[in-house]
Amino acid sequence: MFDPATARIVLVQAADRVLPTFPASLSDAAKRSLAALGVEVLTSREVKALDGRGADVGGEWIAARTVLWAAGVMASPVGAWLGVETDRAGRVRVGQDLRVPGRSEIFVIGDAATCHAWRGMPAPGLAPAAKQGGAYAARAIRAALASRPAPPPFRYRHYGSLATIGRQAAVADFGAVRVRGAPAWWLWGAAHIAFLIGVRNRFTVLATWLWAYLTFRGASRLITGAGL
Repeated sequence: MFDPATARIVLVQAADRVLPTFPASLSDAAKRSLAALGVEVLTSREVKALDGRGADVGGEWIAARTVLWAAGVMASPVGAWLGVETDRAGRVRVGQDLRVPGRSEIFVIGDAATCHAWRGMPAPGLAPAAKQGGAYAARAIRAALASRPAPPPFRYRHYGSLATIGRQAAVADFGAVRVRGAPAWWLWGAAHIAFLIGVRNRFTVLATWLWAYLTFRGASRLITGAGL
């Protein structure tokens, strides 16, 4: 058995701050919230190697029995299947119409593609970007079948970013409006429930979250013994 409260938790970020896609003020707020939870934050540090004993973090060895890798995931191998140009993460470089250059019959969307459709920057690998890309591809296909002009170039519309850190600790960025702390946490929960499919799912998740919030009983399942 072990007490999770005695664990040393180290967050390593290769960028110069946590949540680098958020404004700097919200990144600082997130770092303070992590520190309040007892998390050690190491920025501008890269993991060079890791094994069952720990990880080499920028030349410093940190002993660890558990390592959670939360970044640097390769994209779908669709680029290799098609034999087309990809970026460093393996995402297919598509045109402003989300079509593969030289293969106009093929659309690639979501985090399998990279397209500079967000203020001159690549659209993020998020569900909203994939949904908007799918809707755009559908419009383009319908237009082609009906012999109508193709829609204008794809433009990703970003409605905001949310990130949760812990109980009543979160950040939200809506451009001109930035929220942090408990209000952002409640907003994050409301947004996630609102986007669930089906009233039954929304009610179940809402009831589970409220119970966990009021009783401080989380739903995490930890294997802490050898009773298997």
